[in-house]
Amino acid sequence: MASLLVQGGGCGGDGLPREAVSGTVTLGTEPLKTGIITFVPSGPDIPTQGGTTVADGAYSIPRAQGLVPGKYKVVISSGEGSPEKPVENLEELGPGMPPVPSTEAIPPQFSANSVLEATVTSGGSNQFDFTLNKAGGAG
Repeated sequence: MASLLVQGGGCGGDGLPREAVSGTVTLGTEPLKTGIITFVPSGPDIPTQGGTTVADGAYSIPRAQGLVPGKYKVVISSGEGSPEKPVENLEELGPGMPPVPSTEAIPPQFSANSVLEATVTSGGSNQFDFTLNKAGGAG
């Protein structure tokens, strides 16, 4: 499961040369209804990790919360595989246990073991569109 971390400095108050990032995510032939996209730095010289939600196949990270130019691994996650299930046996697990997470709808090649990459450029369009095959191939 991807963790979401958006490092933001409000209106770019952290002094980093951030860039807005946007694009689309398609799963099979349909826009991804809901999900999370996370950009993880590929090297230690990139000080930002960022992400946002995907809704109806589109995502957008504004410049103020954007990414510093460089190469990123892209992780996409969606719980559209199956809904969360409440914990049934409270005596065994104890009270206050969270629901069982939904099943990941995104193949592992794009989620937990993602092979997707994006290179953010200074002043570039930084639009990244991802077409994911349900069987695990990227298009």
